[in-house]
Amino acid sequence: MSPPCQPYSRQGLQKGSQDNRSKSFLHLLEVLETMTHRPKYILVENVKGFEESDSHDLLIDSLNHCNYTFQEFLLTPLQLGIPNSRMRYYLLAKQKPLSFIQPPTNTILAFIPESKIMSTEFVDNRTQSLDNEDSLVHSNVNIGSVSEYLESNVDFVSYAISDKTLLKHGHVFDIVKPSTHRSCCFTKGYYHYAEGTGSILQLNEELDSTETFDKVTQAKKMGNEQEALKLLQSLKLRYFTPREVANLMGFPMDTFTFPESTTIKQKYRCLGNSINVRLVSELMIYLMKNQN
Repeated sequence: MSPPCQPYSRQGLQKGSQDNRSKSFLHLLEVLETMTHRPKYILVENVKGFEESDSHDLLIDSLNHCNYTFQEFLLTPLQLGIPNSRMRYYLLAKQKPLSFIQPPTNTILAFIPESKIMSTEFVDNRTQSLDNEDSLVHSNVNIGSVSEYLESNVDFVSYAISDKTLLKHGHVFDIVKPSTHRSCCFTKGYYHYAEGTGSILQLNEELDSTETFDKVTQAKKMGNEQEALKLLQSLKLRYFTPREVANLMGFPMDTFTFPESTTIKQKYRCLGNSINVRLVSELMIYLMKNQN
């Protein structure tokens, strides 16, 4: 289950169960308690913050009442070496007498027990500053560069940031380069809203974006908008393509495609509402393991 995240998101009002968009999830909990043949396995995913909501408390109450054993997690694709921050809450549940290979801890884990690649707690010690990229500490995880997830022949004009958007919203962009080892969480508002919806790619790696924006600010103060725009254009900023976002979300590069009729807006919305499939596959492997 993946309930609507808006009632629990940091960018929302965090009304929890009082938000009408949570009603479908609450209905499922009611149905679960009335079922004669309940599912043997349950996986729940939501944004970080769900674990602090009243909806979470209702979920735990229902699972206990329906005789489930469960384990909770807070995990990010960074633990898989994927340069994308997408911290999410997960819950795995099994109908008793089924049991987990490791006894549930009654705490929220930051790793997956028995996993070959996610069995150690991960601490993200990286900085958001591009200047310190060379000195980033990756703990025990080797995080790849953004370049490994990019398409080779992208039409820059099709994905370039418009001049109007550059001038009006460029200062709020989260800008990364191909050599960067991070990117922000992509949401369904990517390509439509400028702030907090995902990273923007800077193709000109020789320029420092912070220094450039300082010059842009000075140019605007002098009333020289054309110079400000020229500076911004020199960064060669573009959106990540839907295929590139899908790559960062763990979708197979060689087999996953969208139907031809899907619009670019629909692609971004679908991906923004999606899960990281590689991370969830690790959870499902653990879910299906039983104690001997």
